Amino acid sequence: MLLDYNPATKAFLLRVNRAEANVREIVEQHGLDISLPASSSQEAVLFTRQPYAAAAFGSYATPGAANELREILDAVAQSWSPASDMVIAQPADRELWSFQRADVAYALGRRNTLVGDQPGLGKTPVAICFANEIKAKRVLVVCPANIRLQWAKRIREWSTMKGRYTVYPILKSSHGVYPDAEWTVVSYDLARTEAIGKALAAQRYDLLVLDEVRYLKEDDTNRARAVFGGGDVSLFTPLAERCDRILALDGTPLPNRPAEIYTVARSLCFDAIDFMSKEKFRDRFNPSLRFQVEAKDADGHIIKDSAGRPVMKWVTDERSGRHWELQNRLRANFMVRHLKSEVMSQLHLPAFDVIDLEETAEIREALHAESLLHIDFEDLKGIDYINGHIGAVRCMMGIACAPQVADYAKLVLDSGEDKLTIFAWHIKVLDILQQKLEKFGVLRIDGSTTASQKQRFTDEFRANPDKRVMLGNMLSLGSGTDGLQDVCQRGIIAEPDWVFGNNQQCSDRLVRGGQKGKVLIDICAPAKSIAAKILAHALDHGHTINKALDARI
Repeated sequence: MLLDYNPATKAFLLRVNRAEANVREIVEQHGLDISLPASSSQEAVLFTRQPYAAAAFGSYATPGAANELREILDAVAQSWSPASDMVIAQPADRELWSFQRADVAYALGRRNTLVGDQPGLGKTPVAICFANEIKAKRVLVVCPANIRLQWAKRIREWSTMKGRYTVYPILKSSHGVYPDAEWTVVSYDLARTEAIGKALAAQRYDLLVLDEVRYLKEDDTNRARAVFGGGDVSLFTPLAERCDRILALDGTPLPNRPAEIYTVARSLCFDAIDFMSKEKFRDRFNPSLRFQVEAKDADGHIIKDSAGRPVMKWVTDERSGRHWELQNRLRANFMVRHLKSEVMSQLHLPAFDVIDLEETAEIREALHAESLLHIDFEDLKGIDYINGHIGAVRCMMGIACAPQVADYAKLVLDSGEDKLTIFAWHIKVLDILQQKLEKFGVLRIDGSTTASQKQRFTDEFRANPDKRVMLGNMLSLGSGTDGLQDVCQRGIIAEPDWVFGNNQQCSDRLVRGGQKGKVLIDICAPAKSIAAKILAHALDHGHTINKALDARI
């Protein structure tokens, strides 16, 4: 391939040897057009006037094309940079990794930044050292409720503020806001309440840190409006408008599809996406079409009504494209992101093993209930299947599988594994697992666990050899939990999630800085179940997300 630039037409020309590359795939995935008059049977000539799309082929650029793309290519390269020689303000007994220094260096050149390093690479110290470097006097941290105290602990470890300073985590609405605190830590849910939100918005901050910023991916939610604004009625000034700079943190900023990055991109750096509307952004990077198809049963047979007519159902054919263009827009403007495999070679990628559960009477009953949902996974490419009655049926399947999952966990522990982390979704499933594994010493983290309890349970799991099982909800335990990797290398996902980012977050509780061994994650599901099919569907989303964030040509 060869990428050139024509100053007269302001178009980038990509010459492709048809024998060496799939021309149609390049056209579809990159949004390039083909010039039929300039093309031949041996060579296709593609063109685009979009520099972010052309930048994907920067390694094939002529000097003229490279010069035209220089600013984009340099910024993208900086977002990948594994190291920086910049001296960063940090406590004498602490030291950032080299790629973390590169994160700070990237952010210092921008007003707003998304630090998208994969989970486990230490984004919290990056944020605190960034605050050190800009000499922030007032910082507001908004994060999930269950990691507020973890944030307070890390701030005291990494901050270089002089003299006595106050770190104030707001744990209850009744605690109110301490206006003189140098660091305020609040949950997304408390920040959107009128009392706390108004009190926070009455202050001015040098820096706003948004941890797990995907919590704000839907722009019509109260939490997103509290931070970024929007909607017809506003109870208080959006918090982002009360801050000089924003540092967003998230290892899975696209949990499931490219459209989910829109709100964050618009709010952090609108010009990165050329001020596109939500609809235009979706049409460009995540188009979808809603239409009707014939419903089929679990065996692939068309379902008919009493009159013998095929039963029709609505599905969403959701597609995505221009992944590399989107990635270049993010990385060149506001996103720095590193991969574990590139910056921490001592961390091995986790090994996943699917455990096929035996079809007991209870599982067969749950499989029958699933078949009544008429979900056709061959035709379904959207997300319609998460609606309706699937939640109740999925809980039914989880309960049916729980005894076998517990038996498998016992086998793992009896075989000599010192520690085991288990993730599930439903309270009833967690109850069954806890009761059956009690003799191994179970610590449990779910939606009812407070932030202080979560930290205490994590510390106990690390320190107490008699507490061998950490059991938790996929969101509560799978997000923002740090420390399990110090003592545990084995995990079980009892109920796989249909959102790729949630499955990844669970494995990343173990595959992170501090892990010294190879992590194995077992995923339990009956072979014919929706869960097994959801897993395959989620992995498809994972490939899309990889291309939108990390893939290189």
